[in-house]
Amino acid sequence: MKQHYLLLLILSTFTLFLGCQKELSFDSGGTVSVGSLQSDAGGDCLPKTVNGDYVTGTALNITNNYIDVQINVVTPGSYTIYTDTISGIYFRTSGVANTAGLTTVRLKGVGTPTAAAITNFTVHYGLTECVVPVTITATPGGGGGGAAAFALDGSPTTCMSFVLHGTYTQNSATVAATDKVDINVTVTTIGTYSITTTATNGLSFSGSGTFTTTGPKVITLTAIGTPSASGTTNIPVTAGATSCSFPVVVNPAVVTTNDYFPRTASSNWSYQFDDVSTDSILRKVIAPTKTALGNAFNIFMVTDDAANGFDSSGYYRKAGGDYYEFVDMGAFWGFDNSFWVEYIFLKDNVTAGTAWQSAPYTGVVGAQSLQFRLNYKVSQKDISVVVNGVTYTNVIVVEEKLDVNNMGTWVDVSDQVGYFRTYYARNIGMIKQESVDINNAVDGKMEMRRYQVL
Repeated sequence: MKQHYLLLLILSTFTLFLGCQKELSFDSGGTVSVGSLQSDAGGDCLPKTVNGDYVTGTALNITNNYIDVQINVVTPGSYTIYTDTISGIYFRTSGVANTAGLTTVRLKGVGTPTAAAITNFTVHYGLTECVVPVTITATPGGGGGGAAAFALDGSPTTCMSFVLHGTYTQNSATVAATDKVDINVTVTTIGTYSITTTATNGLSFSGSGTFTTTGPKVITLTAIGTPSASGTTNIPVTAGATSCSFPVVVNPAVVTTNDYFPRTASSNWSYQFDDVSTDSILRKVIAPTKTALGNAFNIFMVTDDAANGFDSSGYYRKAGGDYYEFVDMGAFWGFDNSFWVEYIFLKDNVTAGTAWQSAPYTGVVGAQSLQFRLNYKVSQKDISVVVNGVTYTNVIVVEEKLDVNNMGTWVDVSDQVGYFRTYYARNIGMIKQESVDINNAVDGKMEMRRYQVL
């Protein structure tokens, strides 16, 4: 739950922290973009394009020799994206991302190659990196970074001897590390390749790489997306003038009644603050939903006096074992800039000790700019907790702390602003939330008085 009743206390301390720690702000005369490079599970940039020939002793041409990679911009602003220098060459670009979302950037090649080899260049953007292989040859026309020529075996029908890996389940996101397909191809010209299939039933497959020899090869494409329907889905693959397809069997969604943050219409919960019976709130779920980022969120309302009506108290959804909130993060934390995002505040299918972080966000207070993220950890799971004399079982305890980016290093600032500890009971919801001070002592709490889950 994200209706933090001690927010003003945290924000006042946080603002003081901003004033005292000026080395954490960005003082570049403009906003620096925040985002990440797109990559597959193996760390390769995905998608990527390598253009031009790379020949030892021949200087690169910035018009023909370049790398295209994709970034996901969270906060628009200026950027510099670059690679390391290997074999006498590197790739680099600077610019401004005016909007959030996926965008392709072009890094221009500089230098003269000194050694023939398949060379892995590491691309850097902010705190993220990925790898692009570039083939440097000893003679012109050897493939270099140019596009390969190859055909899909089995075209134009079923991809020949394909091998599908992983398990695919309705309404469950694919797992890049395990959900893949191996496709057979025949290469006639060495060089680079990049394939992304058309999304079908919420599924697509993507992969890229470099062929260094001709003949029969096997390429691996990684699954992306969340299948929306069960049954058999045929995935089409296209490469050049050839095409084939392969079937993916999607299992029906797993039906479970385990829900640690119920969102059914008319469900409601009453909480009191700091053991004061007259200081309380009532939260309820209403039937309408809010659509954002392509997802439907349940709407929560809150009041401290039902006679005066209800106000909005957050937008929530669940996918698999992950629970999301959609929120104006800038307004929530008291920054001057507004930015709506969704993030995971609870996981019910992980073990105690599991940690995760939100995406990095950039907040502005006055002239100060600060990059921060929320850091979560399941500190306990499947425990019993007594709240207001009632024993709740199957409880998950989640710690929420604040990280600040200090010159490229993420710093846990809970020793300066404190943190939150929240308790969720299975099929009931949030039963308690504690504010923990810098000495690790509870200095405020919100506890369940009663609930009704419909």
